[in-house]
Amino acid sequence: MGEETTRSKVTLREIAELAGVSISTASRALSGAAGLSDPVRAKVQAAADRLNYVGAAGNSLTVTVLATMAVAAAGAPEFQMELFSGIQQACDELGITLSYSLMGEGQPVPLTDAEGDGARQGYVLLSFHDETLIGRLAQQGIPAVIVNGSDPLMRLDAISAGNRSGGYAAAGHLLGFGHRRILHLTHGRRLPVRDRLHGAGEAIQMAGLPFDPDLVVELADMRSDLAYEAVRERLARLGKTDFTAIQCCNDASAFGAMAALAEAGLRVPEDVSVIGFDDIPMAGLSSPALTTVRVLRREIGAFGLRRLLERMKAPEASVTLTEFAGPLVVRASTGPARS
Repeated sequence: MGEETTRSKVTLREIAELAGVSISTASRALSGAAGLSDPVRAKVQAAADRLNYVGAAGNSLTVTVLATMAVAAAGAPEFQMELFSGIQQACDELGITLSYSLMGEGQPVPLTDAEGDGARQGYVLLSFHDETLIGRLAQQGIPAVIVNGSDPLMRLDAISAGNRSGGYAAAGHLLGFGHRRILHLTHGRRLPVRDRLHGAGEAIQMAGLPFDPDLVVELADMRSDLAYEAVRERLARLGKTDFTAIQCCNDASAFGAMAALAEAGLRVPEDVSVIGFDDIPMAGLSSPALTTVRVLRREIGAFGLRRLLERMKAPEASVTLTEFAGPLVVRASTGPARS
């Protein structure tokens, strides 16, 4: 597979030379002019795709990142910023104008119509799912992708972490240490987080153990303070730990869980192991350092932008869901289950 060119200025001469045709033929093929055979058109288009050519009007191409205020405020802001940074870098390399729109919950967003010049406008839904918005984008044929999320009906292309596989790996790590009572902190409103829990459940059942719903704690949001309160309340209500490990829906909730355990005089990992998800920078700096599943945020963001460009060039192509597997990063917060 040849090296891809990602410069913002790709000329017709370069495309023509790569395709082995004249400049005028390359221009006619890309503009859809009549009088060319299908093989010639395909050869020129393949050369343009290899060079990441976005069209003669490429400099006017605009991508708008849509995110909700709730996503921007909750959990770890650096997680969202790294996703956005991957999108930004890909846009800079390709000479694409990038804008950002922060939405309120359920707020309608004015979108460019897909007709006429609308093909030069694309949208990225960053870390949120809005059924009305997705339906409108799909119905009107407006180019859009979901980054760090998914659409169960697969109306839009989506790029996400390997959430189910990551949840499976995290639970498997704890099971390997002999943990049989694993408390799960989750946030069911987010589809990717549901997948993390489903993956954990599969690992537990594959180990021949029942998946106990009483060990699932639903958080209103993936924040440290809410996880802290949830673990603190459970310990106070039961007067003891009925678990030897906590599998958290993200790193932020893991930090809250560890704070509640420390307040109760419990040691991590000697008394309770804790595992997170995301591997934000703070994960390696916490005390103890947090075992977690790494999410390749910049790679996911950059791939999402490239998938959007592919969608704009081929609007009738099949919708895809792409998952990026991230490694389990083992640090000091997990260890053997206490006897």
